[in-house]
Amino acid sequence: MRTGLPRQDVTMADLAAQARTERRRGSVPWLVLAFHLVAGAVAACVLWSMSYPGSNFLVLAASAVGSLVMAGIWLGGTIFVAARTVRRWRWFVIGPVIGVLTVALLAIGAPLQLRWAASRDAFATVVAGHPIPPAGSKWTNLPVPEQLGSYRIIGADWVPGGAVFYEAHGNFFDDAGFAYLPAGPTAELNTGWFEGPRFRQLGGGWYSWTASW
Repeated sequence: MRTGLPRQDVTMADLAAQARTERRRGSVPWLVLAFHLVAGAVAACVLWSMSYPGSNFLVLAASAVGSLVMAGIWLGGTIFVAARTVRRWRWFVIGPVIGVLTVALLAIGAPLQLRWAASRDAFATVVAGHPIPPAGSKWTNLPVPEQLGSYRIIGADWVPGGAVFYEAHGNFFDDAGFAYLPAGPTAELNTGWFEGPRFRQLGGGWYSWTASW
């Protein structure tokens, strides 16, 4: 007599197929999560490399390569997942959001501004209470700690109108650092060995700079 119940072997096959499908579906979010964790780490490296008065070239170069790799994985993964399921592809919108947010933060100079804000008091302590050298003064050595805030400093000088700090990583071929110039930069700072300085205002008489030697 037929009972209308499915055959046992068919039921087992269906359950096995369903289990395989669930495993495949379950694996996608973990892969996507891992991808976005790595993408976030790469974006963080890009932002950190630009938090210097110049830029940390090695970190920036490695981050650029990582960004290209992640972009390729994102494109291939999006096509692969979108072709097989409707539910999972929305996760991949996060990748472009991370990229756009990173570019926006770089465009407004947020990495340097935020890191400098956390380190500014350490620099201010060094110059506090000292008279500012007047115009025409000679450059003289300014003793400084090796670490000021989160920046490694390799030297500093009193200069006409303020003080100049040299940051360890520089700007690839050029040097870079910070300067305290309450009255602003003057042409007098462009000496024969401190050539073509370019200053970027940080507020309160402080600047970041890059220059050739």
